[in-house]
Amino acid sequence: MHINSISCGQGAPSLFLIVLAGGGYFPVDIVIVADTGWETDMLWSNGKRTDAKGFFNQVTQPLAEIYGFPAVFVRSIRKDKTPYPALPVMQIPGKEDIPMFGSKGGRLSQFCTSKWKKQAIRQELRRRGADTATSFLGLTMSEVERIRPNDVQWEKLNWPLIGFPTQPNWDKRFYREEINKELEKRHIPYLVTSQCDGCPHKNYFRWSNNTPEKIAELAEFESQWNGEQFLTSIRKPLLEALQEMKKKQQHDEPNDFCENGLCFQ
Repeated sequence: MHINSISCGQGAPSLFLIVLAGGGYFPVDIVIVADTGWETDMLWSNGKRTDAKGFFNQVTQPLAEIYGFPAVFVRSIRKDKTPYPALPVMQIPGKEDIPMFGSKGGRLSQFCTSKWKKQAIRQELRRRGADTATSFLGLTMSEVERIRPNDVQWEKLNWPLIGFPTQPNWDKRFYREEINKELEKRHIPYLVTSQCDGCPHKNYFRWSNNTPEKIAELAEFESQWNGEQFLTSIRKPLLEALQEMKKKQQHDEPNDFCENGLCFQ
């Protein structure tokens, strides 16, 4: 059985994919949101703030249902059939999955997206009986450099906001700013930034959307590495690094966007 899914990060591009699919532009059978357990301080476009599950319950799932699509919020399952713990719980010195910056240069490898996002989505597709699948991703024209081929043959990736080969008459290309306007025109809120609380890929704009309480919590989390690994490329304790980033007005350049295209949607 073939299943068409939207891999939904709950940012504006992912939600707009639901709107487009609802308009018949491409086929969708299921909307899948992967739960990392570390999206707990999410700012909405209307100023509201919840965790990712709260946004899913109040916005993503009802929006999908308007267009007749089921939507699910799923966590990766380990080999022993138990769900992965929340992502930060498993991040300790020597067992990191997130790409932290080393005090002596270099950077840790990234495994978080594969384990908590890609795996969760693929497991859900398999649970629903998929032998093959097409996953639609919300990358925009602002992010074309993030397009990567998939690492499994049974799941094909598609990027409708950039253009997709299965629709020969489709010539529209979308930038993030116009997508925001399209959702606002429809009175659909979206997450201003959609990534894990402590994601080391964040720029200053994304860090600044966290509450002071969350920043303090993340600074405490970072302190486990005793000055050997950091959450920003400044390679200083988080509170100090954010002050330096603010002075330099580093709002626009991310620390190398997540390479597999499933984050920041």
